[in-house]
Amino acid sequence: MANKQVIGSLTANDSSAQREPGTVFWDGATGKAYRYVLIEDLAVAKGDVVEYSDTSGYEVTQDRAGGSSIGRVVAGVAVGTITDAYYGWIQVSGRHDAIKTDGGVSAGDVLVPHATQNGHADTAVATSTGVNTEGQMFGYALETDDTSDSGATCAGVIRCL
Repeated sequence: MANKQVIGSLTANDSSAQREPGTVFWDGATGKAYRYVLIEDLAVAKGDVVEYSDTSGYEVTQDRAGGSSIGRVVAGVAVGTITDAYYGWIQVSGRHDAIKTDGGVSAGDVLVPHATQNGHADTAVATSTGVNTEGQMFGYALETDDTSDSGATCAGVIRCL
């Protein structure tokens, strides 16, 4: 019998750190990886795209429009609701079933953080006459996004390690 690290709930919303921030958990059964992080500035919900907000490697934010993100580097995608200034898990590798998007993502598109919508993904752009965003790639869309009452989402593969 193989040993499995007990991490508690992947949808944790901890008011104080329950493990070392930055810890990565690999779930061999699903092929997914998660990082334990501190949320800054705005609470997150399942599917929110989060970016690093300082140089610690574990403090993250969905506040791209407000400027808390540094370097526009995606840290991962939220798997549950985490309150501002609380700790919890984000997904950093593998398939995620509900990445928030801007409503214009198609199957096979390269995913980048949206330039103005907090917590959303957009399609990468490569152009010789505009702003190139493909360097901010964090994953790929596995399907065309859908729109619902809560906004557009799509399944995708995350590559943030």
